[in-house]
Amino acid sequence: MKRNNFRFLIFSILMVLFLSACSEESNPASSSENDSTSSNEPTSGGTLVRAAIYGDPQNLDPMARSHGTATSMVTWNIFEPLVRYDAVAGEFKAGNASEWEISSDGLTYSFTLNPDVTFHNGRVVTAEDFKYSMERVMNPKNASPNAGNLQAITGSKDFMSGDASEVTGIKVIDDTHIEISLDNPDNTFLSVLSLPFTAAVPKEVVEEKGDKFGEEPVGAGPFKFSSWVRGSEIVLEKNADYFAGAPNLDKVVYKIMEDQTARDNSFASRQLDMMVLGDAQYARYKNDPTYGDLIVEVPELFTRNLKFNLEKDGPWQDVRVRQAINYAIDRDTIIQTVIQGKAYPAVGVLPSSIQGYNEKVTTYQYDPEKAKALLEEAGYGDGFTLNILTTSHPAFGLPAVEALSGYLEEVGITVKTEQVDFAAMTDRLNNGDFETAMSSNGGMTHPVEFLSRYFHSKNAGASGNTSHYTNEKVDELLDKASQTTDESEMIALAQEAEEMIVKDAPWWFFNYNKAVIVHQPWVKGLQEMPTDIDYQDLTKVWIDESLK
Repeated sequence: MKRNNFRFLIFSILMVLFLSACSEESNPASSSENDSTSSNEPTSGGTLVRAAIYGDPQNLDPMARSHGTATSMVTWNIFEPLVRYDAVAGEFKAGNASEWEISSDGLTYSFTLNPDVTFHNGRVVTAEDFKYSMERVMNPKNASPNAGNLQAITGSKDFMSGDASEVTGIKVIDDTHIEISLDNPDNTFLSVLSLPFTAAVPKEVVEEKGDKFGEEPVGAGPFKFSSWVRGSEIVLEKNADYFAGAPNLDKVVYKIMEDQTARDNSFASRQLDMMVLGDAQYARYKNDPTYGDLIVEVPELFTRNLKFNLEKDGPWQDVRVRQAINYAIDRDTIIQTVIQGKAYPAVGVLPSSIQGYNEKVTTYQYDPEKAKALLEEAGYGDGFTLNILTTSHPAFGLPAVEALSGYLEEVGITVKTEQVDFAAMTDRLNNGDFETAMSSNGGMTHPVEFLSRYFHSKNAGASGNTSHYTNEKVDELLDKASQTTDESEMIALAQEAEEMIVKDAPWWFFNYNKAVIVHQPWVKGLQEMPTDIDYQDLTKVWIDESLK
């Protein structure tokens, strides 16, 4: 069985060990806490109440939305993809498929399904369900922002254009065998198949519920959807029939809590079992004698940025203006003051915790005089007004925008802000209804997938490249990087593409997130999850009722 390139696997394991060592060095108590967790025997039962800091998901249909944390932190647990990527172990593991093989030319992926996997309505999941589900994502009538991620499949383009009634590259062999063929080798494809939007959904339930499927989803994952009170909470319950064994937790409650003070109060009164820490909270909890040993932290695979909408006319259409903005802002000072050190300065696109990270990529140092010179050269020496769309997020929302505004005003750029909630932000970004926007992007474990999602022209718009950045040479480099079977060549091509992207500056590159969770002493099994610390594998989490 070829589950992954052997050298890539070894690299991933070494990277995870490196990340763990870094985390333990920065937080020695974390190691002892995890050691005590692993020495205890998990028990069944209990409810985990966790904060959902990004507000309500737009819906829980994996086809419709699966990029945002607000959605994915829930859908990871409801739906079961063919394979799962264990970001902590750095390897692919069985999901709905118990086995898989990749042909020597990298063009054919053959999966054997576990016959014991059932949907939450009791029906066995078959290969036909996966074909239906992936074609549902690619169906142009559904306008799924995830469709672009499946374009590597043979016949996908004909199907998406309406010239074919099915995707010929997805073949159902029998109930437990499915074969997927690609037009070209793509070493990111297995990563794509591990994401929630590629998971099987039951056709009969989708057709029965229609649009309400996104409010009452049915999957095959470890937890079942139970209830959703918008603006308040989402409740999942244990799937006792989960093929890999029932989770220990009886229930998981996602409390919709965007307000940091409200989260603090709920955690202090023990109404919350765990929460992601904001910048202002980090030092206080880390130095707290009670909770200092109950912190899990990790460098996440996310890059915070100010993105320019290159489909809209404005001064930012000139690369010199975009470069000037990158030179004009002192990101290091903003990280230390606004974010209180809970982040790492961004040198480019790829975060420091991903394979292929290049600390030597050409970057932008704080240089306001160079910024002024570039603006003068571009014909904007007298300045202009920049409208920035933002959220309330303390690290990459309004506080950061207010901080960078002062630097931009020093070089003659006046900033106007518009604050919206996360759901509105997602809509506005996907629809191109913005000039510039503060955002955080990432979660991908493969460098080519990361760069392609946000900068390949094929993903322009809702598929991820919301800047509508287009560079034919970058597209060519990323395509070559995804098709090569030589790992060193893949990294070299990805780094060359990143170098060009950074010089084109479709983003102001802000920082890489240091993610932190604090939890109550009775919560066990949380992990240092680099893809997003909110994407916890809740099958590993349990409650020690004796500590309550």
